Amino acid sequence: MSEDYKVEPVTGTIGFGEGPHWSVEDQALYFVDFFEQLVRRYHPETDTHTKLHIEGGPVTMVVPHKTGPAHTFVVSVGLSLVAVTWPDPTQDLSVTADDLRLLATVEQDLPDNRFNDGKCDTLGRLFAGTMSTAEDPDHMGNLYRLDTDRTITKVVEKVTLSNGLAWTEDNSTMYYNDTLEYKVNAFDFDLSTGALSGRRVVFDFQEAGLSPAQPDGMTIDTDGNIWVPGYGVGTVFNIDPSNGDILRVVNIPSLDTTSVSWGGPDLDQLFVTCGNAPVYRVTGLGVKGFPANACTVDLPTGPRKKQ
Repeated sequence: MSEDYKVEPVTGTIGFGEGPHWSVEDQALYFVDFFEQLVRRYHPETDTHTKLHIEGGPVTMVVPHKTGPAHTFVVSVGLSLVAVTWPDPTQDLSVTADDLRLLATVEQDLPDNRFNDGKCDTLGRLFAGTMSTAEDPDHMGNLYRLDTDRTITKVVEKVTLSNGLAWTEDNSTMYYNDTLEYKVNAFDFDLSTGALSGRRVVFDFQEAGLSPAQPDGMTIDTDGNIWVPGYGVGTVFNIDPSNGDILRVVNIPSLDTTSVSWGGPDLDQLFVTCGNAPVYRVTGLGVKGFPANACTVDLPTGPRKKQ
């Protein structure tokens, strides 16, 4: 692996960047700025940066929809998962609740909760987790699976801050971060059903002496190693989940590194979102990732529904 990497900003300062997703079809990076309720798009070839403002609540994740109308995305708005169409992502746009199609809503009895991170598996089912915004989150979050028929199922209970999802190339293992527990978890993953079992810890930030770094978002490379931002310390850790070895540390000029996504024409550029900082691109790492999975959840027909 190359140790001669380069880190460069590709946007101006973002309020709080999260949830990066590289679209192979658009050759663009989509991510969110959840304080500003924005889905943002960075297109490297034209060096342009556009935004979609979504009314209704914090927007913390964005995943393109595979079979819906062009430039339709699944996003979180508070405690709801919705679909929204951005007719022309090269132009700024603002949409209201009337423009959103409701897919699922959870935890209406927990007003301090909201959705946080989310990604799709290779079949397009969405895994999305919640967290509490209360001063003491007290394991009030959960991880959900949204199946293609829009059935939503709680698959992991009592987490502090749901974050970071990645799957191995053979789909036998799913990795998942519980940020305030400082742990990277692994599950046996059944691709046919989306069921999880055999939960275990493959890396503990506190036991590894990395505190106050907290594991935030996550991605995986084609060698099967995971890349986990250390929120609070300005780093991305490259970890071998089979033995817990730290293979390398990538330093980012922002303490609040939040998430990562492979992108670029060859999927060998690592995009890093941050809080109150630009999005950064890391090149020269000598490894690459897999194409990000799009969503295949059935879209509602008929009138759009308010949130």
